[in-house]
Amino acid sequence: MPLEVSNNSSIIMSALLDRPYRSLLLIFVSWKALLLLLVVLSPGPAYDTSTALLGLGRNAANTDRHVLGLLATNLTRWDAIYFTEIARRGCLFEQEWAFNLGFTSFIRACVEVLRRTTGINHALIESIVGITVAHAAHGMSVFVLYSLGRVVFPGRKGRNLAFIAACLHVLSPAGLFLSAPYGESTHALLSFMGSLLFVLSFSRSGASSGLHDALIPLSGISYGLATAARSNGLLNGMLLFEEAVRLLYSMSKKVTFAKARRLIAVGIAGVCTGLGFVVPQYIAYEQYCMDDKDPRVWCRRTIPSIYGFVQDHYWNNGFLRYWTLSNVPLFALAAPMLAIMTYSAIWTLSMGSDGQNGGDGQSSSKMSKMQVLSAAPSTGRLLRSLAAPQITLAILTFLKHHVQIITRMSSGYPVWYLWLAYALVEGRSLASSEKAEVCRETRIMNQYRYARMTIFYMIVYALVQGVLFASFLPPA
Repeated sequence: MPLEVSNNSSIIMSALLDRPYRSLLLIFVSWKALLLLLVVLSPGPAYDTSTALLGLGRNAANTDRHVLGLLATNLTRWDAIYFTEIARRGCLFEQEWAFNLGFTSFIRACVEVLRRTTGINHALIESIVGITVAHAAHGMSVFVLYSLGRVVFPGRKGRNLAFIAACLHVLSPAGLFLSAPYGESTHALLSFMGSLLFVLSFSRSGASSGLHDALIPLSGISYGLATAARSNGLLNGMLLFEEAVRLLYSMSKKVTFAKARRLIAVGIAGVCTGLGFVVPQYIAYEQYCMDDKDPRVWCRRTIPSIYGFVQDHYWNNGFLRYWTLSNVPLFALAAPMLAIMTYSAIWTLSMGSDGQNGGDGQSSSKMSKMQVLSAAPSTGRLLRSLAAPQITLAILTFLKHHVQIITRMSSGYPVWYLWLAYALVEGRSLASSEKAEVCRETRIMNQYRYARMTIFYMIVYALVQGVLFASFLPPA
């Protein structure tokens, strides 16, 4: 029976992988259709009608009576109201500078183009455009994650792994946050693209060419745009910092033109990444500090950052501030994703750069891992580099942020998707083999069970969260 089930699974997977992008698109559309159906059927606005109030004075009468208006209204909830209002009239209040300008500026540009070319002036046009951008960005990020998985794990088994990881990104527990006018899906797309370009900059032969090094500044530009969409995109700079340290250490032994060229490329990429955060801060500094006779208190700081001030003063973010008894349920809600992100980051430490398993020495698990890594000796190192921003985000969120947002911020980090996919691929392989009973208690089988439980959690959480989100009910 296990062999028969395995054969059926292999046939289905083979059919899906014949045209992977079409298969991923079909899965993506089906899942989005289900979520949008929940939005349409959600109970209602609950205790808050802020979204409906956005359209007052802008021909907003009866905008929620049609499906498009209903979708726009029910998806513009929580922080999406800030994003759409900032896109409409810019940052008017100081606390709005917690929301980076990249996503809202893009929405505003798209709205202006639509108004000038088509004359469309729907009351909720910013919401509709934001929803469209969010869906498009999420769809493209699925394809980019698939490509990233193929590069990190080349070969036949790596292809299966990459496809599963991309499917998992479709089912992300971020749920409707990847469909609503939020910066999450845009951040995920740009972060994945930056990571893909960074990984492609490494040559399998070990010596990178000028063409490989040219990909690094492009990676930095993508990371910078990701940072402009969501400030946690700045953590991607850790990959570039690690590469710079590695190059400097190598140059301490021997300086070559190739090393110097790559170091310069990494430096440019680092600057581009940082600009995604610095430019909005400078714009705010010009607005609040340069022409005001009585500047705000943050203007006098050594590093005058409106973002840090707003997070501290208005949103009460800070070290252990969220650690109160009333927030225990929110920590429980965030616990699964915090555990998954931490465990998957630690898992990368066992992925030896020489294709050897750093685990418990089981021969079947070792051979399986060697098959995955044999075509890419740098897989372990790349995974560890990609894991650094992920585990840093998990730690920072646990210690100083509103912890429940980890379920949506996790959507832009590839390692935990790759870990789940790896556990499923390896666990299925062992479960269908004749040695399944012998290997049942090995670590890979435990990971396989954890992975299946995680996927069940992702689907259930995304569906429940979808109903709550559309009804303007916590958590968010």
